Amino acid sequence: MAKRFLLLLGLLMTAWSIRVQAQEPSRLTFALGGGVSAPLNQNVGVSGNFITGAGITLNRNSSVEGDFTYSGLPPSLSVLHPISAPSGKMSLYSLGANYRYHIDSIRGSLFGAYIIGGGGWYYRHASVDKNYVVPPQTVCQPIYYWWGYGCDAGGYVYSATVAYKGTSAGGLNVGSGFTIRLADSPWKFYTEARYTYAWNSFIPTKLIPVTFGFRYN
Repeated sequence: MAKRFLLLLGLLMTAWSIRVQAQEPSRLTFALGGGVSAPLNQNVGVSGNFITGAGITLNRNSSVEGDFTYSGLPPSLSVLHPISAPSGKMSLYSLGANYRYHIDSIRGSLFGAYIIGGGGWYYRHASVDKNYVVPPQTVCQPIYYWWGYGCDAGGYVYSATVAYKGTSAGGLNVGSGFTIRLADSPWKFYTEARYTYAWNSFIPTKLIPVTFGFRYN
């Protein structure tokens, strides 16, 4: 339910920003892009990301923006390696607010740069392809926490059936980007990288999404 709600909210944000853009093109800022996310957690592989956001420009160099982001967090090994286990997948959804300081033209050129940072709500959702029971007396490993399995005081993994699990937490992000203005229009091609940290249960989520896309203003 939370995953569907976040996807719907992201689409509504995109539709709203396009509508406002037609009404107040001088103040609106809008971004849409995608790229590659490089997780910093162990046993998690590289995957794709998507971002859409909108906000307003406060002055020549400052903007405030709200955004919706999605990043895949696939396992680099099996779900509970080295136990024989089904495969699984994980995704990160977030809603956030950010401040962006930007220089749109460096020495009168088409090139610009900016720094961006803020925080928001991060929802990490994990699922396996079928219900799975961890064998009794299995020695605990840190990766089990990532997939939602817990360990008792004796160092053994709980024997429990898990099909999916979600965890929500606050988080922060900070990064920088570069822009290239498209002729004399307010549109720019951009590329950026952000360090993201969310305090999800058991193991925090850490990743660096590298995004390419288009910005308005």
